[in-house]
Amino acid sequence: MRIKLLLPVFLLFLLVANAQSVYNFETENNTYVNLTGSTSLNDGSIWDDPGYTIPIGFSFSFGTYTFNTIYILEWSVGGVLSSSPVDGGIVPLFVPMGQDLIDLGFSSGVSQSNISYKTEGASGSRILKIEWNNVGFYEDSTESDFMNFQLWLYEGSNTVEFHYGPSSINNPSESFEGETGPQISLITSFNIDLQQLEDNAYFLSGNPVNPTVITLTPADPIELSYLQGMMPNGTIYRFLRQPLSVEDFSQNDFQIYPNPTTEYLNIKTQLSNYNYSIYNSLGQKVNVTLFENKVDVSNLSNGIYLIKIETETGEVSKRFIKQ
Repeated sequence: MRIKLLLPVFLLFLLVANAQSVYNFETENNTYVNLTGSTSLNDGSIWDDPGYTIPIGFSFSFGTYTFNTIYILEWSVGGVLSSSPVDGGIVPLFVPMGQDLIDLGFSSGVSQSNISYKTEGASGSRILKIEWNNVGFYEDSTESDFMNFQLWLYEGSNTVEFHYGPSSINNPSESFEGETGPQISLITSFNIDLQQLEDNAYFLSGNPVNPTVITLTPADPIELSYLQGMMPNGTIYRFLRQPLSVEDFSQNDFQIYPNPTTEYLNIKTQLSNYNYSIYNSLGQKVNVTLFENKVDVSNLSNGIYLIKIETETGEVSKRFIKQ
């Protein structure tokens, strides 16, 4: 299944103007290293449109979301991940490979394409690494094209990296599904139900050695972009969260997680004296209970909400999603 992004009609809260998530892009080339000692997700089974749950091992912040589990989406194409496995709602999307992938041994019934992960490093600077090894392309009738790639998530800096290894593409018209190359993107918030952006999205186009980054905002019509050919072995695409400005630091005085949430919303803050209130998308205040920095939102209807924290020095607001 391919994610189809349609013309967005962006609906903002009238309560507050939320800053959009801004990421800077870098590229480099370094030796691609296969994972060793990693945990296999398919465990020798053949796969097509796989759905897997991956524990990150630490809390990772991306855009307005904080989560400690990431999912390879069963309803997608094999190389798309999110913080939620549900085919609906508002989610971030990580797209290190947007073409439809398949186990290279699918026809033979013997798996040739391992998907695995490992978290390594010392606490505070750990890295989650997910690897797609020797994967094929669903549309490739020759069943011979393949590639290797990894997704890295960094603890602390919350940097996102896409790593690309050896590949062989002799049937690009089919493997790339009629396009000039792969679709690579990073989407900070996407409304699956309404098929619209809720925050910035970053699409790569042009030369894969030094691609052009096309940044789309919720006000822009979505047009998918593609690279002009395959990424060379050793290519790394890096997305770094833009440092906070002085005006933004009040937003960092408290954090909320998990986001999206189903039952409880945790408030992480060093502040000892504050008041809070929660509003729905109509601007109506809703009644919830706070106990030891944990808000019970289990009785709220699914949707987008705003939590406002007030202190003696001012107030800050953040958006969260109840699922």
